[in-house]
Amino acid sequence: MTQRICDCTYCECVVPDTAPEVNGKSYCCEACAASHPDNQPCQDSKCDCHRRNWGGIKS
Repeated sequence: MTQRICDCTYCECVVPDTAPEVNGKSYCCEACAASHPDNQPCQDSKCDCHRRNWGGIKS
């Protein structure tokens, strides 16, 4: 089975089997799925996707 990558624009984290889904997209954590409210960081401390100011769900 192929690994899925988070649908957060700048995130490259692998999506776990328990991934939250929004509008058919899969995310590695709730912060990515919710578009990083208040710059809430990604579940992976090495990932800086929340600092990229993308601010929305991929369409």
